[in-house]
Amino acid sequence: MVDVKYRSSVWRAFIDLLRGQKFWMNQIADDFGITPQMVQALNEVPAGGSITMKDLAGVMWCDASNATGIIDRLEARGLVERHLSDRDRRMKCVVLTLAGKRLRRKLESRMSQSPPAIAALSEADQRVLREILERALDNANRQRAERNL
Repeated sequence: MVDVKYRSSVWRAFIDLLRGQKFWMNQIADDFGITPQMVQALNEVPAGGSITMKDLAGVMWCDASNATGIIDRLEARGLVERHLSDRDRRMKCVVLTLAGKRLRRKLESRMSQSPPAIAALSEADQRVLREILERALDNANRQRAERNL
């Protein structure tokens, strides 16, 4: 059994690693002329579907007014469109435009490249890290499924 103090230090290191990638993520967004929040919104809209503004704000962990401002900027660039929900005409949904889908594919390609902190690891270390993260993701998905039963 892993002691609580060690487990806490593992989580802390993981958070520190993610926070340390902020410059890298900001640079990717900047290279495409958008903000990191706009990148996140583009990634949260289903490629072949839509998401309500309320759900988008929820997955982005932001206030509905913030999500609205982000979508306003994406819409002004022709990357998304808003329309009334088919299920509830009081709700607005967001869909990617063709230009939004193209940009998202470019972003996904760029973001799938390892950031410098990961790229500097040996191939063996990257393989072990991937396997560990895949197990952690499996655990998270299983726990999410159990909560939603």
